[in-house]
Amino acid sequence: MRSINKDLTVYKAREFLEQDLPALMRMADRDVTSLSSPQLSWSTSHATGINHASNTLIDHWSADVALEAIHDAAHHIPQFNDEREIFILTYFKHWTSRELQNKFVLSSSTLRRRKNDALVEFAQRLDVQKVDPKHNCDWLHSLVVYYDD
Repeated sequence: MRSINKDLTVYKAREFLEQDLPALMRMADRDVTSLSSPQLSWSTSHATGINHASNTLIDHWSADVALEAIHDAAHHIPQFNDEREIFILTYFKHWTSRELQNKFVLSSSTLRRRKNDALVEFAQRLDVQKVDPKHNCDWLHSLVVYYDD
């Protein structure tokens, strides 16, 4: 069994959530807080009457399916030690560490450890979701880094 390099996986997952996710959200014309809901609903905010090039439609569709996979991956993080809720509040609702520490009554080191554990879980679950036929977004790069990579 291959061992996950947790430090690099955490780094790649955090980088994806902080840099790539906002770009996907813009492409899909969505707000990141929509990913925090247990049920994903797409109430689009696109203007009507505008001709979109086929590339724009393809980009929008691609971003939508990727966001569905991201949503499912996040909402399948186990609730062990509040990791799912910590992940969602951190990356989809942008709570600060101080707000999280107060809500969950955690030290900064415990909060950091739980965030990192949630990031590793998210990365692993995204690998599963992106190849699911209902998402069909295997073009997303894996966020999981193994020691033998």
